Amino acid sequence: MMFKSSILAMAVACLTVLSVAPSTEAHVGLLRPCARGSPRAGCPPPSKGQVIDYDLNAPIGVHGSKNAPLCKQTAPSATRTTVKAGSKLRTTYSIGASHGGGHCQWALSYDNKNWVVLYTKEGDCLKGAAGGGDYSVSVPIPKNAPNGKATFMWLWNNAVGNRELYSNCADIIITGGSNGGKLKGVAPLIANYGQSPLIPEFGFGGDDKRSEFAKRKPITISGPKN
Repeated sequence: MMFKSSILAMAVACLTVLSVAPSTEAHVGLLRPCARGSPRAGCPPPSKGQVIDYDLNAPIGVHGSKNAPLCKQTAPSATRTTVKAGSKLRTTYSIGASHGGGHCQWALSYDNKNWVVLYTKEGDCLKGAAGGGDYSVSVPIPKNAPNGKATFMWLWNNAVGNRELYSNCADIIITGGSNGGKLKGVAPLIANYGQSPLIPEFGFGGDDKRSEFAKRKPITISGPKN
């Protein structure tokens, strides 16, 4: 009886692993710099208020509903990546399925509420990226970016498939920039996320709604207060 019970337990465990494992590799997630709660090798353990995100590559929502907040986790990381103002931050992504590419935005915040876009890659971001591989983009950090603790956010609207929004955030420290300064730009476009603008499938020649990016609102953000 104990032998049969052990076999049954092992079978259930295997089925559980098989049902969970694909979700950790599906879609796309920020690999480096380490995202909040990242389970990837070389990343620090979760900080207070965070949990290990075994679905790091999963979307945070679809058009009409939200599954998670921007960044996926709101608690900042205790361990931060140091980034020099005026440099380019090399970012990499783990690829499960690139869904025909899409629109990517990278943004910066000092209060996790107000964001300014650093770089936008419209239409072909992640296009052709092979599943199981990595994808890299170098994101410029403005030379006048205020020094101090900041949050670096990645957003992706896929071209093909469900109308989704992906988002991961990495906590960084900026050096070599301005002390107590401000950073001007535009706020990111949040689309396919709850009651936000809809970007329909465009990987088959449909309207990719690039006109929506021209409507992004001007914004000025301030550096950390301490």
